[in-house]
Amino acid sequence: MKKLLSSLTILTLLGGTIMADETKNFKQPFELGEINPYSKFFTGTTYLNNLDDGKSGRKVNISNVTFEPCSRTDWHYHTAGQALVVTAGSGIYKSAGKVARIIEPGDIVKIDPNEKHFHAGGATTWMAHLSIIDAKDNKTVWLEKVSDEEYKAAAKEATKQSND
Repeated sequence: MKKLLSSLTILTLLGGTIMADETKNFKQPFELGEINPYSKFFTGTTYLNNLDDGKSGRKVNISNVTFEPCSRTDWHYHTAGQALVVTAGSGIYKSAGKVARIIEPGDIVKIDPNEKHFHAGGATTWMAHLSIIDAKDNKTVWLEKVSDEEYKAAAKEATKQSND
């Protein structure tokens, strides 16, 4: 029993070390930030680095959001729209009623006001993007969770789309 507990302890510590190494080794132009304080609106682990909160007279909020593999936002929309600029890794963007797509560094996703969507890390890949919204006149409306089935279907759809 002691041997089993020792082995489990070592595996747990190694797992934490591996995850820490993955976090440290994910290269992106901005700092990772902290565990996302809005995690109740996400599935999986994401990180948030607020680069400009839109205060002091500026109207734009810019945040670096980093997604671990399979992590994702809930379905949501922004009353004044949103732009995403992918900076590292590879992820998925899905707008309700449209074909999902893979998003990679350099991609700019322009999201219309009130467009229901989600964004996510890839099935095996991390992804980071800048989220750009109007800080003054924009509200994020959070909706239902993206189920594992919806995520997998979007990942499959996006992969097929990129291979066509």
